[in-house]
Amino acid sequence: MKPDVRPNASGFFISKRFVKASIIHRFIDLVYPPLCVGCGASHPLPQHIFCLDCLHELPETGYHLHAQNPFVTHFRGRVPVQAGAAFLFFTKGGGTQRLLHQIKYNNNTSLITTIGRWYGKKLKDESLWKEIDMIIPVPLHWKKFRQRGYNQSAVFGQAIGEAMGVPCYPSAMLRRTHDASLTGMNRLKRIETIQASFAVSGSADVRDHHILLVDDVLTTGATLEACALALLEVPVASIRMVTIACGEL
Repeated sequence: MKPDVRPNASGFFISKRFVKASIIHRFIDLVYPPLCVGCGASHPLPQHIFCLDCLHELPETGYHLHAQNPFVTHFRGRVPVQAGAAFLFFTKGGGTQRLLHQIKYNNNTSLITTIGRWYGKKLKDESLWKEIDMIIPVPLHWKKFRQRGYNQSAVFGQAIGEAMGVPCYPSAMLRRTHDASLTGMNRLKRIETIQASFAVSGSADVRDHHILLVDDVLTTGATLEACALALLEVPVASIRMVTIACGEL
């Protein structure tokens, strides 16, 4: 059975279930004004998602400013990465975890869009991120997409692309298998599980292009590695990587 989806104005395919959830979410926001996604207690600044205190203490990595950083060296000897960065550090119980929890479980795509545009503006100002032809999000299997209603990596990539003026292709790659949760697996086991899961779909011409590959969180890096290897087989000219967050690398 194929997912029950329809295209929206931006070209994304979004399930009807997600559309209903979004309407409900907007209604709740009117009745109960949103709180800061960092502390969950104070009201955010106008047109923002963080309160002043959390914004001041936001755990930004600053990795996008440096060609060599822990994100890049994490993939050394695995895949060639032209540049790599995560926007925020992830710590258990911290503001980033609360942010990701809202993104993953509360269908709050506006948070992803805000973060993506915010980070995209930072990337646009740095020379390391100038030669990018297209943005490709890590894909979801259609069963997972149907369950969740949207692909958070695709929303993140689209928002970055809007800020940078670079096209995003959510369908450029596909996930061919619906694997069990990778939580708790070590890096080698994850790679064995997902190595053959990803393929270039042919919906976008990626050959000899400079690619920005985006995902939500960097943990072991197995998913990003598998996607990068599939792209390099085409081949592509170069690969850069960006995530919303990463843990200690």
